[in-house]
Amino acid sequence: MYKIDTMYDASMEAFFHALDEGKVERWMACIAWWNYRQHIGNAQEYWGAVAGKLTADLPTGDCEAVLDQLSKVEDALVGVATDWPERPVNLLAYMAGWDPQITEPDIEVLRTDAVRRIDRGAEDYRLKFITNGSGQVMTYQQKLAEARAKLANASIPNAEIPHIVTEAEIDGMTLLEKAGQIVGTYEAWQGISALIEGKRMAAKKAVADATDAAAVKQAAIVNWGE
Repeated sequence: MYKIDTMYDASMEAFFHALDEGKVERWMACIAWWNYRQHIGNAQEYWGAVAGKLTADLPTGDCEAVLDQLSKVEDALVGVATDWPERPVNLLAYMAGWDPQITEPDIEVLRTDAVRRIDRGAEDYRLKFITNGSGQVMTYQQKLAEARAKLANASIPNAEIPHIVTEAEIDGMTLLEKAGQIVGTYEAWQGISALIEGKRMAAKKAVADATDAAAVKQAAIVNWGE
């Protein structure tokens, strides 16, 4: 693999990918002219020919923008080549030396990252329904306990259900209505929570069972909303 301390090789690879796909774009002409000027790959003649053809084939506005930056020698190369010039053997050999084979990533590292993303996704989706924070969780638990106590004993002293009293007053509800609302919300949340947890655990099992990097990445994609 080529090193990252030079942009020549990376830009050349991108250039040839685009050229092989039949693209003719201004950035490609600029790279070709630069490589021509720098004698990249000891292939100045090739770069001049391909740069000249690219420039001639550009849309009028892009072509004129490039032509304005060329020397007389370079300008004379524009439109000379009617076909794409053959890539020189020495340039092909140079590129072959990059050995751009991507090593298969460590699957255990991918598993660990996938599990983190699954857990984070589950928590983010939970927060669409509840408020984050351990203090808030304790408040929810206390409100639920008070609501259940009120429903079990309608005459329970208000001093024993301060959260219910406060929220009922704010919302203009009776104490029993507020208590019923809190218990109903909790029961609805239990169903949502179970679905989230089921998806979380299923995804983590799929990650553990995956045998390659692609399967690990796919297993970490969870549609929490369905």
